[in-house]
Amino acid sequence: MKKIVTGSCSLPLLVLALSVSLIVGCSSATNETVANLSRETVKARLNKLPSSLINSDLFNTSVIEPTQLFNNLYFVGYVSVGTFVIDTSQGIVLIDTMWTPHDAENVIVPGIKKLGLTPEEIKYVIITHGHSDHYGGAHYFENKYGAEILMRDEEWSYIHDPEAPVLTDPFGNLSTEIPSPTSYTSVSDGQTMVFGDTTLTILATPDHTPGGMSLIMEVTNNGEPHTVALWGGTGLPDTKKANQSYLSSLNYFQKVVNERQADVTLSNHPFSKDLIKNMDLLRKQPSRKPNPLVVGNKRLNDYIDSELRESVEEKLSSFE
Repeated sequence: MKKIVTGSCSLPLLVLALSVSLIVGCSSATNETVANLSRETVKARLNKLPSSLINSDLFNTSVIEPTQLFNNLYFVGYVSVGTFVIDTSQGIVLIDTMWTPHDAENVIVPGIKKLGLTPEEIKYVIITHGHSDHYGGAHYFENKYGAEILMRDEEWSYIHDPEAPVLTDPFGNLSTEIPSPTSYTSVSDGQTMVFGDTTLTILATPDHTPGGMSLIMEVTNNGEPHTVALWGGTGLPDTKKANQSYLSSLNYFQKVVNERQADVTLSNHPFSKDLIKNMDLLRKQPSRKPNPLVVGNKRLNDYIDSELRESVEEKLSSFE
């Protein structure tokens, strides 16, 4: 891995019935704007967004009760987006960091503590792709805990590309106002990363974003090994060429899923793939057998074919 130092999403809109036990605190998180924006500015920015987005789960900042998914894997975050926390013998590894530094300090860190883990043990942050709801808290962990930021070169460039789309978050921040990390360690396709007793494999899967990546993770459930496949970005791009590339990425991802016999699929957007419902089951019965997240390789393939592939093929047909 090479370390590089520099200077300073659209998704399907799903509506889920949320169990009351899923939500802690008030129904929506309060969040300081990064640039200390006035209420009028925030309101004006949000008013420019489609009401279908504002009212969707992608903008739902209700806090989900921190949840242990497997022996070494946990979730903290909102209904809209969250962070996976991997507890390894080499320290804590985070996968994505939500919308903002405020999320990092006031949602992720308290969630980690509530799970009985120690934030000071955070050593690495993996960024799956360069939308601000995934990298927004990365700078905080770099600055506060000295965490090493792991991402692909193409995505580092994308985050700093002045031509990249400017996104607005649920709190009125523009993605250009979110502080990005000051350094990163480059990771590449097919790279196996060993964090003590835990192994992850990096898969380059553009084109949700140009340098997006997916992950294959080894986890255990009551000592029984399982393989998690995390698809790095669900929303489809705008052009025919980019959608063709997206489909190629999906084919590659599925090939590795089958080679590794992955039997669990997860998303950093917990409103998808029944993650919220399954986390509720896990909290009610922590030693639940079988773990509801273990769906088996066949059902994982069914998800790839019937949802992800069908979606991109339909989009491609619209260009004809």
